[in-house]
Amino acid sequence: MSGLSRRRGVNHGDSETSPQAEKTTLSKLRSDISKVNGSASSVINDRSDTKIAYDPDDIVDSSKDRRYPLLTLMEEVLLMGLKDKEGYLSFWNDNISYALRGLILMELAFRGKIRMVNDPARRRFDLPDRLIECIDSTMTGETLLDEALKLIKNDDSHLSVADWIDLLSGETWNLMKMNYQLKQVRERLAKGLVDKGVLKTERKNFLLFDMATHPIQDPTPKRKITGRILSLLSNRNFIIEYDEKFFPESASNKYLRSICLVCGCCAANVLENVLVDLNFDARDQAFVRADELLNQYSDYPFSDKPSSGSIGINVYKEVAGEIEEEGQDPLAMEIIAAVVNVFGKMDAII
Repeated sequence: MSGLSRRRGVNHGDSETSPQAEKTTLSKLRSDISKVNGSASSVINDRSDTKIAYDPDDIVDSSKDRRYPLLTLMEEVLLMGLKDKEGYLSFWNDNISYALRGLILMELAFRGKIRMVNDPARRRFDLPDRLIECIDSTMTGETLLDEALKLIKNDDSHLSVADWIDLLSGETWNLMKMNYQLKQVRERLAKGLVDKGVLKTERKNFLLFDMATHPIQDPTPKRKITGRILSLLSNRNFIIEYDEKFFPESASNKYLRSICLVCGCCAANVLENVLVDLNFDARDQAFVRADELLNQYSDYPFSDKPSSGSIGINVYKEVAGEIEEEGQDPLAMEIIAAVVNVFGKMDAII
């Protein structure tokens, strides 16, 4: 009791001002409570909002994304080589791995990621021996393209087109460059097609072991690609049948991409799969036309050479028109021609 009296006695001198002090204290307390409640509600609202972590490099401009088909050149060529129901490539095809590496360089050039080194002295060398450089290291969203782009960017010594195809294929005796080889390219491309809804994954037993196969799930892309190749190799006028999802009309380099597709199929030894339903004469003429395209587009500037069978007479005009209209970098087009040049010599290389 005495303790309580002493405590009251301490504040006794302020007894006259205590009502005003109590009002001030009460108003301050109410203000503090309102602030706390406000901040608490904001915290609750912030926590209720969905927050997503992202990498700015992963954000791709949708307008740019529409400039490129859904399927890359590598995926299109692989799709042409796959057996529809079995879901695997021919075991005897040794060319496709090397051809896929060349198509990776083509795809990077089409997307404006790499080009020839701008050195006037480069004209003394053949196209495959000219050096290339990375000019845009922004990720594409395609794992194989991004991996190859990173290798090209981080390599201090500029290498030639032929050298990069060899290194990405593992065809080198340079122990310092062995880690440049891209591993499991065919399997990774097939899994990419699974993610895009074109293929599906199944397990099949081959003798003593199980193997993952990738049969066709959506036949539309392969049918459209086959039709585009047949039109380019057998029709008098090459007319592209567009597909809003896989090959939209807004895509860039549509005609040149189609030519690169044919050259890639020819180099990968899968063109015969596309022409299997043609009669003997038509198939033979298609192979002749494919050889003409390999020869015509293996040098830059591209030359207008008439077809022996009056096939695809509008192709050169369309290619030249889209290159001029889209303002394509001539140094990037040199890479396209250089890879086609390598494809034309595949039999001597492998």
